[in-house]
Amino acid sequence: MEEVVLDSSMIVKSILKPGRWLPDAVYERELETHRKAKTLVKILGSSPATVLIPYPVLVEVAAVIARLAGRELAEKVVESLRTTKNYSIVYEEDYRDKALQVALNTGSSGFDAYIIALAWDRGALLITDDEPMSKHAETLGVQVALLRYASLEDLIQKIR
Repeated sequence: MEEVVLDSSMIVKSILKPGRWLPDAVYERELETHRKAKTLVKILGSSPATVLIPYPVLVEVAAVIARLAGRELAEKVVESLRTTKNYSIVYEEDYRDKALQVALNTGSSGFDAYIIALAWDRGALLITDDEPMSKHAETLGVQVALLRYASLEDLIQKIR
């Protein structure tokens, strides 16, 4: 795969461990998802694939991490996303018309429409842990890897 689009759930779950307050079964699933996401981010950092980060994802990641872990970590994550060699921030104006089509065709949320639109427009693999987003993307023919259900081996194979 030449290009991969990451959504905010994938990025946040690669950084933050799940809360211990979750029921045991959910905690174990989320801990495994965290491990997969963390490993994938490391692999993507040195992969030949170009990692596309829609600007709305940058905003959402900053907000979630600032809320859950503090501004300092959020700023470090945003800086890392902006400066990692094969990561590319893509601004909304580059695909805003496609995002409107996605919203009209799927009824997805505004942020999700931008994320799906970028993957759809570029023929890129979308990696997410947002099941409703994955279903909307699949209706448009976007190749999606749903983090919680995919094995790490399958995910690695899809990005190579």
